[in-house]
Amino acid sequence: MGVMLLGWSQTNINEQKQEMSDVFDTQLNKIREEIIYENIWFATPSLPLITENHLNVTLANVGILGLNITSIQVTNTTANNNTSFTYPYTNESIVQSGSLSLNASYPWQSADELDVIVFTNRGNQFVSQVIAP
Repeated sequence: MGVMLLGWSQTNINEQKQEMSDVFDTQLNKIREEIIYENIWFATPSLPLITENHLNVTLANVGILGLNITSIQVTNTTANNNTSFTYPYTNESIVQSGSLSLNASYPWQSADELDVIVFTNRGNQFVSQVIAP
């Protein structure tokens, strides 16, 4: 009976140790993600393919891990016009020291103040503020 109890407790301790290790590794990888905004371009329609104003967001991965972009959220923070649009992406990865450009069809107007937030699959958020020309 004592041997069985000792075996069960050892198994339980090993499982908890593995769970703690997984949580630690996940959080450490989250800390190691780092993106900078290289450029945010405000573009007008370019017929026939693009029929409305849009943003082109260029990001650079300056962290030590590759990462995946899951969405971009654009929020207009101009007074009396607090609107927000989210643009989901799948399989938009950036290798270490790489860059990526993404399009977001956003109906911007001149002098709009925008928050551009990039979300990664590890749950990080990277924010930039811009003003439309």
